[in-house]
Amino acid sequence: MRTRPNKNGLFCLTFDNPRYMYCMDNCFEDVSGVSEIDAILAMLYPQNGIKEVKSEKGEFSDSQTDFTPDSMFYFVEAIHSNNNYIFCDDLGDEWADHLTIDLKDFSINFIHSKWSDIETNSASKLQDVVGQGIKNLGNMHFSSQQILNKYSTTFADLYKSGKGVQTKISRIRKDAGNFQQDVDLILKNPKLHRKCILSCNFISKSKIEKELKKLQKGQQVGGHITQWLWILSSFSHAAKDAGVFPMIYCAA
Repeated sequence: MRTRPNKNGLFCLTFDNPRYMYCMDNCFEDVSGVSEIDAILAMLYPQNGIKEVKSEKGEFSDSQTDFTPDSMFYFVEAIHSNNNYIFCDDLGDEWADHLTIDLKDFSINFIHSKWSDIETNSASKLQDVVGQGIKNLGNMHFSSQQILNKYSTTFADLYKSGKGVQTKISRIRKDAGNFQQDVDLILKNPKLHRKCILSCNFISKSKIEKELKKLQKGQQVGGHITQWLWILSSFSHAAKDAGVFPMIYCAA
């Protein structure tokens, strides 16, 4: 048995048997357990250059019009540069750090970014970003009027950093030019699918895969690996229950 306090000073207990976990005064059993490890690994999408990212949002000045090139926000926008619409919804009543719409792929994407200065085995950072993603799954099924309201209010503003720097960065990062019509069309399209994407530079797919494969074989692993399995499993189940595809951008 292994323990780990969370940010509120409460404890999560993991056991040698990865099917069980004790957290928040409750004991849980994952009936799917190690049988879904291959499905969990399939959520991980390695991205070239993600290890070179130096911060989550970058530095800010009152004259800049883009996020700094070594930030996760810039990195995510580059990955989705071919999408028709890209919005920055960070801070305030946010649904995600970025929201994109791809009319060719018939997809709506909510992207939550998390950065660390080191590749870490700690489950806390992963738990934070997974929590953000799960919390906003319901917002992914927005109505046309809800997103149009955001388009004319929140997205119409320039980005102001959490430290109070008013920039010239438009929250509308890319606009195909016919938003109301395009939103109406994609929400009615039977091919529409929604993706909840976590962008995390501190996760390595090869390293996670190595440890989770040990679990599949019944070999003992560190307590943090069991915690990662539970956190990733919770993200997968919550997203799929909401009719959303779970994805994680990570290192190779």
